[in-house]
Amino acid sequence: MPSPGLLELNSQHKELLCKTARALSVPIRIDIVSLLHHSALSVQEVAEALGIPKSSAGVHIRMLEEAGILSTQRKIIDGTSHKICQVEKYLVTINLRSAVPSINQVSSLSIPIGSYTDCYAIFPCGLISERGFIGIEDDPGAFFHFDRMQAQLIWMAHGFLEYKVPNPLPRHKQCKQLSLSMELCSEAPGFDEEYPSDIYMTINDRSCGHYHSPGDYGARRGIYTPDFWQSGLTQYGKLVTWQVNQEGTYINSERVSSLSIEELGIESESYIKFRIESRKSSKCCGGFNLFGEKAGDYDQSIVLTLEH
Repeated sequence: MPSPGLLELNSQHKELLCKTARALSVPIRIDIVSLLHHSALSVQEVAEALGIPKSSAGVHIRMLEEAGILSTQRKIIDGTSHKICQVEKYLVTINLRSAVPSINQVSSLSIPIGSYTDCYAIFPCGLISERGFIGIEDDPGAFFHFDRMQAQLIWMAHGFLEYKVPNPLPRHKQCKQLSLSMELCSEAPGFDEEYPSDIYMTINDRSCGHYHSPGDYGARRGIYTPDFWQSGLTQYGKLVTWQVNQEGTYINSERVSSLSIEELGIESESYIKFRIESRKSSKCCGGFNLFGEKAGDYDQSIVLTLEH
């Protein structure tokens, strides 16, 4: 929906674009818009202020009204009918590039890992910022700490993090592909390079398969891992990307499900919900570590991308 005071035109609005161009093609009409910017005036008052005949002022105002730049209404003042004019659109933007429907557009969000809206964490678990621990280590209550928004590393033996984020899809657009990218690994005591874990993803309550994490990585320092974080603990993960498009669901480009983008109903809601989970019932319940942009090997948080 256009913002108040803004008139947005492109090459698809040919008739209105031509009306607007004609309406603004005469200098005196620019003067009228500038004059009415300060307050609404009658046609007579506009004519007197600019030193032009009332009939000429009426013609100019009518052309600006047809273009949607001005609006007018009749008011009775001291028993006399007056046509009162005011500005409707203060800013006019014109984009003459034609749309190419075959080329996808992209909208994306960078989501802080601590911005989850629901969670359940089992010991060992915890959160750190780039400066230190958030709350008390191995205390599930720390996950509800106000400072969780500053989290750069979150870990748990099993449980889930659930996020509800604004839907970045523009109105009246069709979503062709959704991608969720994040840095992940298993969660072992200390670290264990061979500690498998199945990490599940659901999007809008639809199962999108699981990533089989080979281990919990700590044999070297993570590129962005904070200095205070001890060696001998988890240091970094692998970049994992879930993609859902018209052909199915993929994890790191490997097809895992026939679930298609249409089944997620992206266009129907103002938000997108997703859950990262380690399930106690799974064959490999090895927990997970989730990294932000200031920990691990990748300078990114969770990245949500929609192609439309």
